[in-house]
Amino acid sequence: MTPAVPDEDAHAATVADRVRNRMTELRPAERKVARTLLSDYPSAGLSTVAELAYRASVSAPSVVRFAQAMGYEGFPALQAHLRAELTRRSTGPLARATRQLDAGSQSELLVRRATEMTKVALDSLAAIPPADLDAAIDLISDTSRRLFVAGGRFTRLLAEYLSLHLEQVRPKVRYLSDPLGVDLGQVLDIGRRDVYVLIDVTRYQRSTVELAATVRRHGATIVLVTDEQLSPAAADADVVLPTAVASPSPYYSETAEFMMAELLVVPVMERLGDAAQTRMAIWDDGRAHELLRP
Repeated sequence: MTPAVPDEDAHAATVADRVRNRMTELRPAERKVARTLLSDYPSAGLSTVAELAYRASVSAPSVVRFAQAMGYEGFPALQAHLRAELTRRSTGPLARATRQLDAGSQSELLVRRATEMTKVALDSLAAIPPADLDAAIDLISDTSRRLFVAGGRFTRLLAEYLSLHLEQVRPKVRYLSDPLGVDLGQVLDIGRRDVYVLIDVTRYQRSTVELAATVRRHGATIVLVTDEQLSPAAADADVVLPTAVASPSPYYSETAEFMMAELLVVPVMERLGDAAQTRMAIWDDGRAHELLRP
């Protein structure tokens, strides 16, 4: 019997919304299908069952079970919904709408837009599956593993920011500014117990996606921080932390990603306890000569 569509899915505007609503309920193989679909949405879902199964590295029956877990009778029904989305997208008024100029002083607009960005960020962080967040924290806190952090053209700033915090509380942290260039030596020495934290949000970075594929081939573990549509690197990631990038400005916002970078350090410090406190004290002593205030 086909499972009933849950109440929260009744209001889902797209197949992608439905997938995100039910991600935590999926089996591991079905979750791989979900990530592969979201990483190339909706194109991946318009291929054959065999093609989607190959891309997700699962069996064809897993793709069918994924569609049924989403509340569809089968994969063809899921594809029909995807095609209907494309039709609405091409003919609906939203595609032709233009942004209206906001009214108010620059001070008022600044606060209004900041409030909007903050709400979007908080809502997206609240939507991250708890099991995935816990898994990411477990991996980042494991000091027996080497930890590498990398991003793209803009997200490398986030990656460096995160690594600067983490290297104060745990050993074996490496920031890769140019993984397939000047840092290639680090990538050539990937070990199976290494953990790579990759940050890639739309518009996705080819080099980050290629790095994820390389890390996967070597059998290391990937924690991916991305946006709600999911970077193509999600297909190779072990843990995916999706965040919102919607913004009232012409640029995508990285507010949620910055919050994530700062707040991930807190549970890592708590997990490491005295070891983290001792390392931070040694770190501060080593930098005391260059700080103007204690």
